[in-house]
Amino acid sequence: MTDDDPVALDAYETMADAYSERVGEKPFNAFLERPATRALLPEPDGQRVLDAGCGPGVTTRELREAGADVVGLDVSPKMLGHARARAGDRVVRADLGSPLPFSDDSFDGVHSSLALHYVSDWPALFGELARVLVPGGWLVCSVQHPYADFERVGEDYFAAERIEETWDGFGGPVDVPFFRRPLDDLLNGLLGAGFRFEAFDETEPTEQFREASPETYERVSREPTFLAVRGRLDG
Repeated sequence: MTDDDPVALDAYETMADAYSERVGEKPFNAFLERPATRALLPEPDGQRVLDAGCGPGVTTRELREAGADVVGLDVSPKMLGHARARAGDRVVRADLGSPLPFSDDSFDGVHSSLALHYVSDWPALFGELARVLVPGGWLVCSVQHPYADFERVGEDYFAAERIEETWDGFGGPVDVPFFRRPLDDLLNGLLGAGFRFEAFDETEPTEQFREASPETYERVSREPTFLAVRGRLDG
């Protein structure tokens, strides 16, 4: 673990209760990122799936209800409390910035929603995700879009930068730090860990987004906010 990991633990401990209560209906989560990321998921029935950075367990529960043998993982104790309430006791406290507490070939797939950009060492993380997957296993993940982050808060697109933003949508204001990187850090990092790409989605808003937040719909219809990726491990 580096000094920067887990970089956003305090922020998510502060937000946990409000986040759990509101994330199911917040437009950027419920009607933008999650639909795009979930559309990339392979059929989960009968699959052993790690929900990496599971937060309050929204997708953990949906994967379980779809027939997956799912384990939720998060570093925030308060988030894990909400995940247990939603999805049962198969949740583990661990830091994605450290070696994962699973043996090799433990999972058929990994789902990770808006969690990877809180980890400073992506090559090590992608290597760990590859290690715990079976050959041919899949990874579906979403991150904040590198271009959007640069336009909003970045200083040097090609640098890996530690950024801090203030969120006020989950009981805030709360200062939330994360790492901003160029797109090639994600693509080359996954390729270097042995993944090949199957699909990308730059997350256009749904009609439900328009109904819930018409004042921001036009903007997010014209510029990227998140990036969702499906990769498969060679083998």
